[in-house]
Amino acid sequence: MKTRFWILLFLAIAVVCSGLSIWLLGGKAETTAEVYSDGALVQTIDLAVDGEYRIESGGGWNILTVSGGKIAVTSASCPTQDCMHHAAADHGAPIVCLPNRLVVQFSTPSELDALLA
Repeated sequence: MKTRFWILLFLAIAVVCSGLSIWLLGGKAETTAEVYSDGALVQTIDLAVDGEYRIESGGGWNILTVSGGKIAVTSASCPTQDCMHHAAADHGAPIVCLPNRLVVQFSTPSELDALLA
């Protein structure tokens, strides 16, 4: 009798955890890329829509390409072109082009107001 109780309790907890996981992680939230030039927001790009964007900044220009929900710098006027070596991304660390003073940051809308640690 005790063994049956624990098995049923474990299964009930597993079902509740599975349901919460599907509810919280089920749909991928739409992600956008915010493009900053000299610290000012110049464009917000929806990563769900493929396309190319030419961004003019104080130091030059960059071509941003959105494909498959990820964004990458595919061309730049800067001399070192380090920003072009950053892999296409949809989250994580920002893409930065220092000579052109360009920063691409990622944002995902969230229903949470705060996270407690």
